Amino acid sequence: MRAITSYGRTRLDHSALDFQVDGIPAGKMPLAVNDLGVVVVVQAYILECCVRAGDHWRTAEKHGYTLCEWYDFLQRLGLSIFDAHEGHLRNFLLGGGKRTGNVVAVGKTVQVPRTKTNLAKFKAVIAFYDFWQNKRGKILKSFRGTTIADIPENLFEREGRSAAKAELNFTKASQTNKSKRRVGTPDDDDWDAVIDEVLSRQDENRAQTYYLIGNLARRSGSRGLGIHGLMVTEFLKGISSEKLFKKTPNYRSVIKHYLLSENRVTIIAFLQLLGRSRRKFIYCEVPNKGGGDPVPIAIPVELAIEIFEYICTRRQDIVRMRFLKANKKPPDNVFLSYKTTQAGGALTQEAMGNFFNKLFRQLEIDGTFHRLRAAFCQEVVRDIYVRERAINGKAWRIENVLELARKLLGHKNPHSLEHYLNAVLAEEALFGDPIMVETPEDTPYVRALAAKLCAPDNDNFREALRGFMQEQGVEPIFEEGRRYAVI
Repeated sequence: MRAITSYGRTRLDHSALDFQVDGIPAGKMPLAVNDLGVVVVVQAYILECCVRAGDHWRTAEKHGYTLCEWYDFLQRLGLSIFDAHEGHLRNFLLGGGKRTGNVVAVGKTVQVPRTKTNLAKFKAVIAFYDFWQNKRGKILKSFRGTTIADIPENLFEREGRSAAKAELNFTKASQTNKSKRRVGTPDDDDWDAVIDEVLSRQDENRAQTYYLIGNLARRSGSRGLGIHGLMVTEFLKGISSEKLFKKTPNYRSVIKHYLLSENRVTIIAFLQLLGRSRRKFIYCEVPNKGGGDPVPIAIPVELAIEIFEYICTRRQDIVRMRFLKANKKPPDNVFLSYKTTQAGGALTQEAMGNFFNKLFRQLEIDGTFHRLRAAFCQEVVRDIYVRERAINGKAWRIENVLELARKLLGHKNPHSLEHYLNAVLAEEALFGDPIMVETPEDTPYVRALAAKLCAPDNDNFREALRGFMQEQGVEPIFEEGRRYAVI
């Protein structure tokens, strides 16, 4: 082996470079440095993550920390980073992924603990070599016919096989027969308690900001990534793309100069008209989970009005007080942070989650910020299930419910929604929702009522039924968002 001199501890320096994504400030790009300066091979990959691939700055930072450890680990072995192979990676992970690791695997059956930390470091190293081999054409060291870039994630799994030929040899000792408890889904009462606490904040700007963020998660099913990535231009595009809005005189100028008082009035009047015309949502594109093409989110019209007013008032307050005073250009994100140097000044997904998760703990509510979206998902599944039951009765099919829910919620696998349907069915068994008739003798009469109400000549009967109910002092029971009742 060729000896290579160590040039001190490789580390990340966060003080040097501002970077932008699509012209928007996105934070400080970390520099991988040692005593000789920038470690170019690592820095090139970080540059790819931050700018070209558009990864979240926190992801690039985590990968950078791992690669600094990996670089120093190889330096101690006297290896160039491009001379490493699968055996070195195995020893690195066996030593806890530390630059000072000195564990050497003896035999092919030695397994690496499958911890979250090891898996994250493994993925960071593989991604680094995938970049250099498959995007930059670098020829890497081959070990038993496989380079590090080609190792699948199931590398260390089967005993007695070469890691390169096996399906990943991570031992599953840390997963032994422990069932992970699913975090609860906040119900309406829980949400009311959370939103009351949010609005009680002394800082009215942050109160309104987190009120809207919570409502986007709860009422539109938006993920934290989507809420963070909701841009003012995309929100306004969602309004201007409506055919009805295009009938507004000089509608392009109205949208462009939306902060002018007369244009604000016009846009709000349009959204109110949209709501009266029985339209429920406007659609805006936001970043997709895992990258790829943006995905649309459906924002309820009444919530869109609140967001637009927020953009014109509270958001502008932050722009004036935090950004313009510091001579900084604000990012296009709807929700801005008071910390103008963090993530380019946008309120991060982590900050949103931390804020709401802390509230859930304080209020002793079983749930998290992400589970606010789950509450929306469960309502969608419930509505589809009740619709399916209303149409097909006992012949309803689970796959019909899950497949339609998958399309509406943007999931890839319908089976990932099964737990929502199970929760709905459990509620039905426990609480009688959809409507179940308790007394068997009443069932034929209630069915007859439902059948008559569905008949084409039902107007007179409906009027008579309402009159009878009023005479008997029976008040209708409304449940917001529920449109079907199954008998």
